[in-house]
Amino acid sequence: MDHSGFYTVLFYAVLAFEGLAALLAFVRYKKYSHTYLRYFPWLLLYTFVTEIAATFMWERFEGNVVLYNIYNIVFFLYFYFVFYKHTKSIRDRNLILIATAIFLVSCVANLGFSSFLENPQLLAYITGACMLIFCIILYFVGILYTPRVLKIKTELLFWVSIGLLLFYVGYIPIKITRHFFTEIDNSYHILRSVHRILVLIMNACFIIGFLWTRRK
Repeated sequence: MDHSGFYTVLFYAVLAFEGLAALLAFVRYKKYSHTYLRYFPWLLLYTFVTEIAATFMWERFEGNVVLYNIYNIVFFLYFYFVFYKHTKSIRDRNLILIATAIFLVSCVANLGFSSFLENPQLLAYITGACMLIFCIILYFVGILYTPRVLKIKTELLFWVSIGLLLFYVGYIPIKITRHFFTEIDNSYHILRSVHRILVLIMNACFIIGFLWTRRK
């Protein structure tokens, strides 16, 4: 059965949500410009541009892996920085530094058996995603028993964390499974569609966050 129309709709839906999230990030910038998420709009714009550039490279050269390899490093390091700066706990800051170090070591280790220019850096990606989930859990635990939890829905970082958590918990198994596909078959396309749906959910959380956030 030909599902190319459905895949095309999903692709453009992802671009639309990423573009809208980036636009709202700049429109609502004053609401959170005093926080360490003030660089977030530029990361979202970088995400949007990367998606477009990767599509162009694939159609022109049938290869775009290096764009995503660079992007993933920037993406993970930025959020480690955000969660590190956000927490006031010395213990949590030390744990985030350890998580960052583990990720960087995995990036170097991955280079030993996989070309950065030609192959997805699976070890680095999975490690980075797991470390980010760990940072998000530290964030949630840190606010659980504080007065902030009563007004948490107006905190942008809460919605960003929800979006990231839902995406990576859902996508890590897909990333590992897709890596070992030897041919592009129906199962591959199904997993790719689920991946795009997860991206939509993540960006929907970002959009809600931008709409609901209040300056403190």
